[in-house]
Amino acid sequence: MARDDDEDTSWTRQLLLGVGALVAVALVIGGVVSVIALGAARVTGLSDDRPTATAPASLYIPSDEPTTTPEALPDPEGSASASPSPGTASPTKKPKKRKAITLQASPQQVPANERINLTGAYPRSDGASLQVQRFEGSWVDFPVTASVRGGSFATFVYTGRSGPNRFRVVDKASGRTSNPVRVVVG
Repeated sequence: MARDDDEDTSWTRQLLLGVGALVAVALVIGGVVSVIALGAARVTGLSDDRPTATAPASLYIPSDEPTTTPEALPDPEGSASASPSPGTASPTKKPKKRKAITLQASPQQVPANERINLTGAYPRSDGASLQVQRFEGSWVDFPVTASVRGGSFATFVYTGRSGPNRFRVVDKASGRTSNPVRVVVG
């Protein structure tokens, strides 16, 4: 009877060692595959959230403060009696500032079918969806959109159309358009 116990122990021990070895090999192979996949993603740029600008920032948004006061403006009539005194002036409404969409493209010259980064700003318009358009005699929708987040947006396009290409973005909800940018392809 002692021999049967030894055989059962030997068989279960071999089974546990075999399962343990399989688990160890699976962990090693999984680790190697994941390291290779992460490295490949980093090399291809899949881990980047947004494209990085190659040139320093050229967009400076002015403050909301006026640069001159109404008292500093000359009186067109030349008569001081026609204008009310500063203490009795009635309050006036500030005109609403128009939210401008600004757009930059980089690089400005690319080979055919290479990436063109389109970045820009659309202040106080978080969540807006912007449609990219290309000028082809008239502005035509390009099959790319960008979402505004934190007052800015970034997307990219690829085109094989050689020569100068003009792009812009449009907020179809408000009808506002950006400045056009020119990129030479080819």
